[in-house]
Amino acid sequence: MIQDKYKLLNPDSLDTPAMITYPHLVEQNIDEIIRLCGNPENIVPHSKTHKSSDILNMQLIRGIKSYKCATLKEAEIVAECGANQIIIAYPMVHPRKLDRFTSLIKSFPETEFRAIASTQTHLNLLSEASKNAHKDIGTYMDLDTGMRRTGVQPGSSAVQFYQAIDKTLGVEPMGIHVFDGETLYIPDFEQRSQIVQKNIEKMEEIWKSASDSGIQVEDNLAGGSWSFQHYADHPYIRPTPGTWIYWDTRNAEMEELGFQIASLVLGQVVDDDTEMDTATVDIGSKSCSSDQPLEHRFKLIHHQETELVLQNEEHAVVKLNGASLNVGDFVLAAPGHACTLTVKFPYTNVVSEEGSVTGIYQHDARDR
Repeated sequence: MIQDKYKLLNPDSLDTPAMITYPHLVEQNIDEIIRLCGNPENIVPHSKTHKSSDILNMQLIRGIKSYKCATLKEAEIVAECGANQIIIAYPMVHPRKLDRFTSLIKSFPETEFRAIASTQTHLNLLSEASKNAHKDIGTYMDLDTGMRRTGVQPGSSAVQFYQAIDKTLGVEPMGIHVFDGETLYIPDFEQRSQIVQKNIEKMEEIWKSASDSGIQVEDNLAGGSWSFQHYADHPYIRPTPGTWIYWDTRNAEMEELGFQIASLVLGQVVDDDTEMDTATVDIGSKSCSSDQPLEHRFKLIHHQETELVLQNEEHAVVKLNGASLNVGDFVLAAPGHACTLTVKFPYTNVVSEEGSVTGIYQHDARDR
């Protein structure tokens, strides 16, 4: 089975739907992220996309030692693999989460754990956690630059909150954390660049106030899948890319980036309807991203003219639009959002460049 640059020998040896990953393309993506960000020390990638110690170790070997984690399970796996630094990228409020966080601090003394905060409640909870951890907790101010999800609003509120971090016992101000989700799905490079420049100006106001008050700003983290490269040249900011390791069809709309889609879903045509000019494949919402608009949930490799018109739990219906697909045919689907793919499968099948299935990568950080 050869579809574009993807080879897969004996596809009938894998029960469908199945996730497959090409490590040689993952390696190419690691090369690309290091090229874009200048050096491995300048990158703080998310672990949320792959959720795999196997993929994580590929990055650690290349010198990428700092990571953002969306869940404490991710943080546990990243710590076990020997990362130097871990930032929990969401506010921790639940007492069980804070207990797990302090347990991690005590269990992995060689790893530096940091948090984010945007309310006084966050700071109070982290202050209590620092007592249990017997260690000050480095904390970034989460700055909302326009997504309106989490974070302090720019301006005087942000300036005052950064000072509040400095005044909180057991909490050490690190700098600013920005996830600029407002840049998502804007394919125009210059438009994204302009948004980022305004975000940097908002950060500079806080840096100046902190400097005037004698408060340290040691490190700053900014960006996501659609903006990280715009921060890469700034001397005081480490970019925090998200989806790059596996890439996907939505992110591939940024044509200036050289990443390759490294993980796919192997599916099979299970029915057809000649009257409706459609085929049904076994790639339902339980095996591929369902957080995207319907037409963006997946694209069939080698059958780009097809269009997803219906998706249920275990089935998807594609309009053929001239494509030739018959019952029993195997298909490869590129996900619209790679970050929500790995949670659908306990592992991904490893496929060599020659098309042989050589093993699996466990999704050992799949749970929260």
